[in-house]
This record gives sequence, structure tokens and C-alpha cells, in this order.
Amino acid sequence: MFPICICTLHHIHTQSDSLTISPTMLQKAILRILDMGFTFITYGEFIEAILQNKNIGKKKVLLTFDDGYFDLYRFGFPILKELKIPAVCFLITNTIRDSKREIYDLEPKLHKNFNYSNDLEYFLNLSEILEMHASGLMEFDSHSATHFSCNSEDTERLKQELTHSRDKISEIFPHKKYFGFCFPRGDFNTNALNLLSTCGYDFAFSTIDGGLCKGDDLRRIRRIDISQSTRKEADYLFRLSKKLNLYSYPLLGNLYSNFRNRKFHRVP
Repeated sequence: MFPICICTLHHIHTQSDSLTISPTMLQKAILRILDMGFTFITYGEFIEAILQNKNIGKKKVLLTFDDGYFDLYRFGFPILKELKIPAVCFLITNTIRDSKREIYDLEPKLHKNFNYSNDLEYFLNLSEILEMHASGLMEFDSHSATHFSCNSEDTERLKQELTHSRDKISEIFPHKKYFGFCFPRGDFNTNALNLLSTCGYDFAFSTIDGGLCKGDDLRRIRRIDISQSTRKEADYLFRLSKKLNLYSYPLLGNLYSNFRNRKFHRVP
């Protein structure tokens, strides 16, 4: 299997912080990735590659969104539809409401100011999730029930977070066969890793920087954060291109990622 570059984002709006990209820059980033010869794959194709050893070829990108914010629907989804780009979104399942949205023109909010219990209007509702899924472009999976840190020795709480979230995803998508988990904030420990299969998950995503290579631990799949960390377009696109080029090479990309993320290798 050739490396798969799994790109991750959180917010799409015009305010600037370390976990946000503007709608304009998202479109330019996608076009840059395509111009570099990469192909965006569906979540289903990704699952076939990692669980069924299907050869999907070189230079593949999976686009992922964490948390399930309304700005994905408002600003991101129109771009994905226009460019026909598939993606997957990891949902904090306790934030999902089966109710009509009352305010569409929400004022963008900085990530650091979010409250996962009180700011529910800033998260996707059930109708929006189902609409995006019906497009054939967007899949959904679990990001815990409440965004609880999985770097915890509270086994019962971890089980609740993992199980309740999976059950909600299964309720929304009853024909779903495989389940993936995305660690909130990238936090995990041995306890959390060992609970994944017990709670019904087939693989899990981390925030360890790098591409997914053959033989990697599927309980902590590496990803590449492509948030707009600089307001300068040329600098951002240069860094994006550099990362994807580096991590698309099996040996060099794997060595660089392992060196950069040495602390994560202490977790067995």
C-alpha cells in the first residue's frame, strides 16, 4: 500500500485562528492538491484499502473534518459539491439535535471559545447531516459523545464515550458496516487504544502528523493538519505542497513523521 495523506480540518469561516481555514483558501487548497496530481478518495475507498488490502494506487488524499461544526455545511459543503470532493466528518454525537435551525447567519466563533454543551447551534443538526450524506460526498463517524479526553484512566467513562457515540452513529446510519473513531484533541493512552475494539471500532484517527503507511497501527492513524496557520496565501500553499509531497513518499515521509512525533511512540 502506498501512503495515504489524510488531511484534517476543523472550522471553515473568515475569522483567523490555528484551527480555521477560510472558504476561499479551502477551495484553493483543494485545487492545489488536485494540481499536484493527487486524487481525493471516498471514506469507503479508504476503508477498503486499510481493512481489505485493496490497492488504490499512489497519491491519494482523504479529507477529514473534526467535531461537526455548522460552518462545514454553510461554507464547506458548497465547495465540496462544486468540486465533487468526497470527505468524512467526525461527530461529537451529544451535540446532534433533531430540530430546525433557527439562526443561519451565525457569527463565526473562535475555536478556543467553544463550549461543547452550550453552543449547540454551532454544530450540525440531524437534517444537515442527512442532507450531506445523501449527496454521496460526505460520510460520518465518531468523535466521542462529549469531546472527552481519551488520555484517561477512567475506563468506565471511556467506555461510555466510545459506546454511546458509536451507538448514535449506528442509529443515524443503520446500514453502516465499519466504524472509525477520531480521538478528541488527539489525546489517547494505552487504556483508550485497548478499548477501541471492545467498543466496536475497526480503526481510529489521531493527530500524529504524517501519512498512513503500510504496517501502521490502525488504532492511531496519522493525519496532516491543513488549517490556515498563516494569512499569507503563498506561504500556506507552499507549506501544504511541501507536506503532501513529503508524506507521499513511503520511506522518507515515514522517517520524518516518526522523528517529529517521537513522544507518541512511547504508547505501546
